[in-house]
Amino acid sequence: MRFRLPLLLTVLLAGCAAPSTPTSLSPAPTLGAQSVLTWQALRQGDSGRDVVTLQYLLRHRGYTLSVDGAFGAGTDSAVRSFQSASGLTVDGIVGGNTWEKLIVTVRQGDNSNAVRAVQDQLRSGYGYTGVTVDGAFGAGSDSAVRDFQGKRGLSADGVVGLNTWNALVTGASTGGSSTAASLAQSILNTSRVTLGTSSSTTNGSP
Repeated sequence: MRFRLPLLLTVLLAGCAAPSTPTSLSPAPTLGAQSVLTWQALRQGDSGRDVVTLQYLLRHRGYTLSVDGAFGAGTDSAVRSFQSASGLTVDGIVGGNTWEKLIVTVRQGDNSNAVRAVQDQLRSGYGYTGVTVDGAFGAGSDSAVRDFQGKRGLSADGVVGLNTWNALVTGASTGGSSTAASLAQSILNTSRVTLGTSSSTTNGSP
């Protein structure tokens, strides 16, 4: 087959000059924010010191429930209501994202159920018997918080923020030595895998 040279050149030049059509790219999926800290995952049926903390924090948020250290139907209902109101997955499981929505920063001068949660952890979970669980963040609570922070390599500023809350909750639940238990709870929190061991806290009744 013969081609006329001018016609062939015209076709080739037209092909080179034609703008290429960009490939349509699907937008990258947006991932929900996930906690980067390891938290004690709690659910209905659990009991112990961290459940007491959870219940005090729920009371601080305005929910009416007993502070008895037992994660029963009332606590489950309050957790689900809080998760729904906070835009979280409503599953009744208190994992990292729920903990971090629940906690509030407290410091000397505050008076609340959140302070009671801190005081209860310090007194019953860590042996600071000089701390009274009265909701008033006074000099005694401040001194105990600073001592606790210093022993765990945290900034000893007396302010109970994210990292101090995390140390209080995870330390009291694992006794500071059970890496396997902490890992298991992290798996439960992130993938909803059911393990063949109890997820209850290990400190017994409050």
